[in-house]
Amino acid sequence: MKNCLSGLGLALFLSLTLAAPANADSCSYRMGPFLTQDAAQAAAQQARYLGFEASGVWGQGGLYSDWSNRRYFFNVFYEC
Repeated sequence: MKNCLSGLGLALFLSLTLAAPANADSCSYRMGPFLTQDAAQAAAQQARYLGFEASGVWGQGGLYSDWSNRRYFFNVFYEC
């Protein structure tokens, strides 16, 4: 589990340093999609542990009849 979180932290750091911000005004980056809410929450917690501010997790997709298509995201905010 610790190696998994370290890998997520490295991926998060590289994503933020290599990617342009999703919104230039707020300097945020949308992370995801994650297959489960638990995975998204763990990644958001790892982002907070690394010193970033992270939003809450939200889900998209997956109509009432088919939750298997649901994916989870969160935003990471950082200094411009």
